[in-house]
Amino acid sequence: MELLKSKILTLPKVYYIQDRDKIKDLPIGVPFIYGDSSMKKHIIRILEYEVLYQQALKSGYPFNFKKILKDNGFKDIIPHRYSKPTYMDYKTSGDLSDDEEWEIDDTKELDLNGTALKRYVRDSEVYVNIQKLKELNVFPVWLNDIEEAIHTNIHNFATFNENMYNKKLEGMYGGLELRSPAKNLIIIDISGSIPKGVSSTCLAMSKNLAEAFYADLLITGTISTLYPYEDIKNLNIDNIYEVNGMGNEQSYFKKLVTSDSRKYNTVIAFGDNHHPGYAWDNDDRYISDKDGQELCQWEAKKLISFHTTSQYEIAGYARWFKPDHTQKVKDWVKYL
Repeated sequence: MELLKSKILTLPKVYYIQDRDKIKDLPIGVPFIYGDSSMKKHIIRILEYEVLYQQALKSGYPFNFKKILKDNGFKDIIPHRYSKPTYMDYKTSGDLSDDEEWEIDDTKELDLNGTALKRYVRDSEVYVNIQKLKELNVFPVWLNDIEEAIHTNIHNFATFNENMYNKKLEGMYGGLELRSPAKNLIIIDISGSIPKGVSSTCLAMSKNLAEAFYADLLITGTISTLYPYEDIKNLNIDNIYEVNGMGNEQSYFKKLVTSDSRKYNTVIAFGDNHHPGYAWDNDDRYISDKDGQELCQWEAKKLISFHTTSQYEIAGYARWFKPDHTQKVKDWVKYL
């Protein structure tokens, strides 16, 4: 674990971690990037580009970004210096069979004539502005709602403790103390009544969201399993349907939400009308939403519901929560 530094510019404070087990040593909210040793120099380059680009934007004047890079010592941005660039053979999803992988060949030169630009993707001089992509609605519009709801700001969880001992000053002069914020929770119903394309997309997206936004992940199927934030890195979503099954149940879910008390800032639930109160198994009895809310020991300040078929109802496995505020996202399945 180390702070990323540039020989050219002052970079924002971002830690680089090569060992995933070291992530838990960082206070929640401290920015970091995870990768192997070969990626470090490229990450630094991206951050350098970001700093220069933002400074250019703040000027308010038109600018030539390539010239700015060149003036700041980046000499390897001239195209002719790449005599044999790597290219990727592009295929649409319809052309790609299930067992076929992307083929990358770095032994051939990139032909810039004819239809080459339609066949190959290669450009090392383009800066992609993520904020602009959001403004163009390239990303799902409801992703912004999730990001705003569960984004953790480290400054909200830093307090000054007057009684802390200062080693340098050798006295009780106080100091900054970090406290851990409440987690978030993402619930995904993977039962057979939900199209697998929808549930698998939610799984892939939620695994990344959970790691980025300090959230536990609860998968409900034939059994319900809670994956704490600390263990999500080991979750294999490729075999989740075999592990959890594609049915609906009450027993495991009820045991989870009644065995201990948990406090979540935001609960994000993907599902349909199927809910834990229904008597799914022989040993289960019907439980009303009111009784379920009395049983549930988990608390939530906010609920964001992604119901597959209704914009008015709450996703089934979130019906036992009593949040202070509820948001229902509509047309999200159609968007996917």
